Order: sequence, then C-alpha cells, then structure tokens
Amino acid sequence: MKRELKILPKIGINEVKLSMTSSDLNNIIGELDKKNVNGIEFFQYQDDYVFHFVDDVLVSISVNNPKSIFLNTQKIDLMNESKQILFKENPYIVDGCYIFPQYNMSIYGLDFPDDGIQLTIYSDNQKNIYEKDIKLGFPFRSIENKLINLKYEITPYQSVGLLTFGMQPSEIEKILGIPLKISKNNKRGITTENRTNSQAMYNEKGQLIQLALNCKEEVFIDKKLVSKLGSKLDSLKNEEYFINRNYQIYFKFGIALDNLGNLSSNDFIYIFSEEMVPYWKDVYRPLI
Repeated sequence: MKRELKILPKIGINEVKLSMTSSDLNNIIGELDKKNVNGIEFFQYQDDYVFHFVDDVLVSISVNNPKSIFLNTQKIDLMNESKQILFKENPYIVDGCYIFPQYNMSIYGLDFPDDGIQLTIYSDNQKNIYEKDIKLGFPFRSIENKLINLKYEITPYQSVGLLTFGMQPSEIEKILGIPLKISKNNKRGITTENRTNSQAMYNEKGQLIQLALNCKEEVFIDKKLVSKLGSKLDSLKNEEYFINRNYQIYFKFGIALDNLGNLSSNDFIYIFSEEMVPYWKDVYRPLI
C-alpha cells in the first residue's frame, strides 16, 4: 500500500475497504501475518498496517507513522501541518488521542509526531468502542484557543489566516466556533456574525466578504503585527490611504483601520474582499 494515504471516511484507506473479508484483502496486497484473538476476532499485519477482523469482516485499519494524508481531496502534512486539520475539523481529545466522529477516524501522537503517529479508520459498528470516552474529552478548539490565539496573516483580497473570502458560514464556524449573535439585513442581503473578538460578514450567497478583528488578536501584514502598530507599520507608512469617517483605508492591502490608524486594544481592523471595495470608497454610502 502507498505511504501517502487517501482517507475515505467510513469506507477505507486507499484500495482497502472496510467490510472486506480476509481473502479479499489477501487478493489485493498478498499474504499477511496473522494473530488470533479469539474464535471470531483476529488481526493481520503488513509493514506499518494493522487490519482488524471480526467474523472475518474488516472493521478497522490502522497505519503507523503516516507522513501525510489526503482528506476530502486536501493534502495534509501530519508531521508539520497538523494544526490545519485540527482547527478545521475540531476533533475531540481523549488521553492524547484525537477522535473525528464525522470521519470514523482517530489519530494518536499528533502533538509529538516525532515519537510516532497512529491513524485508524473504523466501521460504524466500532463507533461505540472508539468513541465511548468522547464525553470525557474536549473539542480541540475549546482547549487550543485558551492556550494560543489564532494568528491572522492577511493576503490582500484572498484570505486572513485560515479564513478565505468566499467561505460559507459552516466553514467559518469550524475555525472560529459558533457565533454569539447573528443578524441579517434583508434589504442588502447581508448576514453578520459576531464573536468575542471578531465579526464575519456574508453576502446574499452566504460567501464571506469581510472580516473585522479586534486588535487583541494577532493580525499580520508581511509577518508584522498590524494590530499592534496600526498605520505606523513599515509596510503602511509610505502607502496611499483613503479616509472614510473614522477609518483609514489601504486599498492595496484591502484593510480599514479604526481610529484613523491609531489603534488601541479596543479598536478593529477590517479586512475586506473586492466585493466590498465600493462601500469603503463611497463616503456617502452607509457602511454595512
């Protein structure tokens, strides 16, 4: 089997599918070492793979020390970019093991990948075994956001950290969590979600068009803290800006700064998509 793993949630890994018989598996990858547990349960092994059978039906596939995986067509480097999947999917943490109930998948060792990682895909009839202690654990973001803040690097008119313009509310929720308040402007077709230190705005298609971040958050331009330096940031000092009421706007970067760029911890940075440019340019139009 390939070292680069294509995860098929609740189905299998690469060409091996859950619900196969041992003979089906042997036909695909050849003869395997076998260890009996009892009359109906046994394991088969090949290199870093462990196949668990009950009543001669494959119920789980475990892989030791995978380097990278494909999940929902996205390649994830488990050794160096594990935070990407953890923030996005928000798995449960139970005794150092990350459990992804939506995928019937568990991954052990992500916090210290150099010591070894084990990834397991299991069938629905094994959920009661792999997920029985979820109630004793915690969702990843509920813990991680208390330890560190998300870092928001601005890529003008494209993305803000893990957030990309055009994302749907359900995608944003996976990263930022459930909003505290949702309001809608039916006339303009705008939906606004408020969270503790952020505000997300969507158009009538449900696409993210603007994000406002409180300066308590770490917001970067060219890897420098704009949320701390405001208009004093080197990248902004010699850039042309536009004044609209109390905002200092830099269209090169797609941002607007509260308090004419003299930011304090109570101020906000607005990062907007191309769709929002007309609103920020027109001093007579109410800013939505």
